[in-house]
Amino acid sequence: MIWQGQRLSFVVSFHDLAPHSWDACRLFLDDMHSIGVERVSLLVVPQWHGGEDTDQNTDFAAWLRDCAAQGHEITLHGYTHLADSIDGGLLQQFMGNIYTAREGEFYQLNYEDALANLQRGKDMFERMGLKTRGFVAPAWLLSPDARRALIDSGFEFTTYWNRVEALQQNIRINAPTLTFSCRTLLRRTISKPWVRFWKFYNHNAPVLRLAVHPGDLKYPAVRDMLKALAREALLTRQPMTYADVADGCSPRKTGRPATGNSAKDAMSSTNP
Repeated sequence: MIWQGQRLSFVVSFHDLAPHSWDACRLFLDDMHSIGVERVSLLVVPQWHGGEDTDQNTDFAAWLRDCAAQGHEITLHGYTHLADSIDGGLLQQFMGNIYTAREGEFYQLNYEDALANLQRGKDMFERMGLKTRGFVAPAWLLSPDARRALIDSGFEFTTYWNRVEALQQNIRINAPTLTFSCRTLLRRTISKPWVRFWKFYNHNAPVLRLAVHPGDLKYPAVRDMLKALAREALLTRQPMTYADVADGCSPRKTGRPATGNSAKDAMSSTNP
């Protein structure tokens, strides 16, 4: 449809990767390797919650380089993963302060601030000996100005909760996400049937995504379900990274134009 090959595709991503979540990520990669997912999109935060710069942990940086050499995809995931402030009315306050717990760093960034944060992230990756082709905004919330900054910075792709965008071609790819919300017992309880329903509802989507957060792996039942979902997807889908999906885009089959309306698109999500 929009890339080479005839099989439906499956992308697994690990979010919020920094030294604090290193152990959880290694555990998850072992789980995925055991069932045949050899390449995962690793979403790296350069300065998690404004703390230590990720490149200061030389062992972690070396491990990331090893992951890249093994075929895992290294993707920039915000800069601090925190929003400095949230402006606007009830909807904006809900999205910024409650839905995302103030982690939608790029939700309301203007062009200049977004451009500066993106460059700082790219510079840190370069110091670690890493290259990235894509960017995923924390909580999948990206302001129109920040999206424009991504394009001008040369990033090739970004993702929202319901799609992948090949930025330089301005192509949108339908790519619904399976993700858990584990912040509270109620959220975990609701997530399980919701994820099952969402997978069934989107069984014919060209790209299906499994998005995993470090906190998911604290719960054995959630961890087991993540493995089960991946096993099931591999029966009918070809594992890919986000860059693989973007590489397969055809400018002659664009679908709907990208709008950058991230807040509206994210309202159906169960996990920031």
